[in-house]
Amino acid sequence: MVYKMKHLLVTITIIMFTCFFFPPITGFASETALNNDYVKIGLKYGSSSVQNCTLKSSAGFMLGIADDRRFVEGMPLPAYTKLIVANENGVITARDEEGVMLSADLGSRGCIMPADYEEGGVIYYENTPYRGGIILLPNPDGTITVTNYLSLEHYVYGVLNSEMGYTNPEEALKAQAVAARSFGESSIGKHSKAGFDMCPSTCCQVYRGYSGEYPSIIRAVDETRGEMIYYDNTPITAYYFKNSGGYTQNIEDIWSSPMPYLKAVEDEYSPSYPWSASLSFDMIQTKLEAAEFQPGTIESVEINERNMTGAVSELKIKGSKAIIYLKKEKIRNILGPTIIKSLKFELKGSDSDENSSDVTISNGLFAAKPGQNTYIITGNGTIREIGSDSLHIFNGINTLKLNNILSTQMSTDGSANFNGYGYGHGVGMPQDSAIEMSKQGFTYDEILRYFYTDIEIR
Repeated sequence: MVYKMKHLLVTITIIMFTCFFFPPITGFASETALNNDYVKIGLKYGSSSVQNCTLKSSAGFMLGIADDRRFVEGMPLPAYTKLIVANENGVITARDEEGVMLSADLGSRGCIMPADYEEGGVIYYENTPYRGGIILLPNPDGTITVTNYLSLEHYVYGVLNSEMGYTNPEEALKAQAVAARSFGESSIGKHSKAGFDMCPSTCCQVYRGYSGEYPSIIRAVDETRGEMIYYDNTPITAYYFKNSGGYTQNIEDIWSSPMPYLKAVEDEYSPSYPWSASLSFDMIQTKLEAAEFQPGTIESVEINERNMTGAVSELKIKGSKAIIYLKKEKIRNILGPTIIKSLKFELKGSDSDENSSDVTISNGLFAAKPGQNTYIITGNGTIREIGSDSLHIFNGINTLKLNNILSTQMSTDGSANFNGYGYGHGVGMPQDSAIEMSKQGFTYDEILRYFYTDIEIR
């Protein structure tokens, strides 16, 4: 009897699907959006696109459309807890477990929600749970682009633990929630050519869906619900990263165009994060060639310029065929962002003096380069040039000669040894510092205002 009733519903459903998805949508559909702020997160796309997939919901399904960041309800399917979706001849079809057709064409805006999506229900894509629903787009090669369509708040639920672990202090988590929400809102349409807003990786923000949620995460998001960081009445692109090494960076010193709210800030709350790495000249050559440079055999690696904070802004690599200049964040992107963890580093060859240190002299506009003259102001106000042999600097551990420090800027002996501080691109809020400030009693809005310039939080 259940079998007959279920398949009687199939016949009715096919008729109603034809009315719903093929002609223009009429007053049949009712708007029941959780929030007018849905976002599209690509789950499977490009080379990871799928041929077909399975969706599950213990409460059944609600079919509708994604329209202007809303979900518009259409056809309820409470009797079905599992759908098989495929790309058949360029259209997305949905069948039940027995192969009975439920939809011959979901349409380009079709969205499958769990029936209880407004009560916190989840949908399972290939046994992985997600809030919101699933949009499926056919690709010319017969595959499917799979997108998670959910409210911005629920998206931040799935981001926060991936970007800042759930065990961290509450105010740090709230600062991260507001930054992630702002970044998400400012990134709408970033991957529009692929059919969604944001990807789930570090290209945008790391998103793990429902599996990434914890009570502390949900509390931090809920207690800052809807709050974003604004500059000139527009949500900002709230970049963040792990550790500043003592100074954040102007965005133009890392990428390209300046932004008034992303300015370098001296970070007195940064925990120490030393790192070191060694790359042979052969490995550097391989990495450059992978980036379509043709340097030939590498002969030397040299720090050519620093910015106002002392971070390296240009690396000069001399090869037998060409000299390659790597600027700003391309240094890390090409040599490896998990190898060269920040641009705040010193460089030395394998036989360099181990007493040299990560010390930079800056006048607030640029940092000293090897061979530059050094001047001091004496007690009576006169300016006097001094040689590097006469100038010593104390780095908190050792007293060092300036010429020893400057001698660590080039490597010519077959390998380059990097010693630095910090981790990440350096723009915006350093998460380690947000955690430390939270431990010291700062509130989330105080943390955000410390690292983002001239902003509003509302």
